[in-house]
Amino acid sequence: MLNFPESFGQFLSADECTQIDQTLLPTRDRFSIRITVYSWRYLQQVSQGLGTTIAELQPQQISAWIRQDASLNLQAPADESFIELFDRLLISSLIPLHKIAQQENIAIEMLTLPQIISWFEAQVKAAL
Repeated sequence: MLNFPESFGQFLSADECTQIDQTLLPTRDRFSIRITVYSWRYLQQVSQGLGTTIAELQPQQISAWIRQDASLNLQAPADESFIELFDRLLISSLIPLHKIAQQENIAIEMLTLPQIISWFEAQVKAAL
């Protein structure tokens, strides 16, 4: 059975949850922001551990990192589905992170929560 690590709390604080909720975006979009922020923070750890940038990370590197990450408290084989899900979430989150960083003309590592929120708000407004 998967035991979520206490370290997941460092990926999104209560204050940051409040900032996201105050956007009044639809639930789906607020969830997307949360997933993107979780992923952004986890990918920062991966890139630092591998000595590369988030933009240079390859899917295989992310997958390998997840499998060896002791902080996830994974117990095979029951957690294989979690590994696959988490892997897909991280890799999928690279898409908006790349777009936000490109729009802001900065490295993904230098993004801020307000920039991520602002990008998602603009996406929702553009879709209206």
